[in-house]
Amino acid sequence: MKNKFELIDYFMVFAIIFFMLVGTASVFAQDLKGIQIDKSEIVTITFEDGSRDKLYQNNPSGGVDLVYNPMGELKLTPKEYERFVKLIKKASKRTNSEYKEKKYIINSYSWSDDSVYFVNNENHIGELFIEDIDKL
Repeated sequence: MKNKFELIDYFMVFAIIFFMLVGTASVFAQDLKGIQIDKSEIVTITFEDGSRDKLYQNNPSGGVDLVYNPMGELKLTPKEYERFVKLIKKASKRTNSEYKEKKYIINSYSWSDDSVYFVNNENHIGELFIEDIDKL
């Protein structure tokens, strides 16, 4: 009995490797809900502003279109960003906590089991879901 690979064995090895690569790529390509992060010299976090209303307008086909989505922005140095992530993780494990920094405030509340909130200096409120914290 020889231990030689047949054509089907090569196909199976190729398929396994292919699906592992696709699965890995899809995990890294997931977005945070309502938040975009641009990591360069200055880390820019762009988020949906929860303190302002979105503007919707009726369209001719009878549906509704989103016309204006208010956005907030938080600019941090890489060191400040590391601290931000650390405090977000800390706040996600506690209820009713508040962490104040120069450029932002992080809050977690007992009435919100699935989110941590942060506010920049312009009073724009961002919401970060607990399930997305590891993606920061």
